[in-house]
Amino acid sequence: MKKYLVVLVLTTTILGCGELWKLVPIDPGNKPVILDSYAPQNVKPGEVWKIFIKAEDKDGDMKDIVAKISPAGMSFLTYSIAPIHEEERGEFAGYLFVKTPPSLHLREKMFHLDIYIRDKEGRKSNSIGLLLHFTGKSEAKSELPKKWQFASTNKIGGIFSDYFVEYVREVTSPRE
Repeated sequence: MKKYLVVLVLTTTILGCGELWKLVPIDPGNKPVILDSYAPQNVKPGEVWKIFIKAEDKDGDMKDIVAKISPAGMSFLTYSIAPIHEEERGEFAGYLFVKTPPSLHLREKMFHLDIYIRDKEGRKSNSIGLLLHFTGKSEAKSELPKKWQFASTNKIGGIFSDYFVEYVREVTSPRE
């Protein structure tokens, strides 16, 4: 009986302390925030796809941009990381670019891109999801919205330099 009483008291004490931790507010710090983004959905194979992003981090320690890509409807196959320049770690507006191969095997294919920003403490921003649809010549032309004109001169970096080349190689390679 004494054993059970000791176990009961210890269990109650441990569980009670565990509940107290939940009452202490956890400061997540200042994580990066993606304020806005834009990317044309339709691109012709062989063109450069530009993804415009506006982001900020109150404590100015953004480190890099992580982008994950996959064929639409599939789980993410690969990722790419673009470092953020020292002078833009507090806030920036600019574009990432993806060079696409001029392959007809990409026509009518769709890909999903997921982007988030990490800071030096490892905190992640909100995530944005974009669709890329490879189309024909006449369908792909689109004008850059006026609100993104200012960001068109700030190239943040390139992503997925080899992904689409490898994708085409995989699609066109003979099956065994």
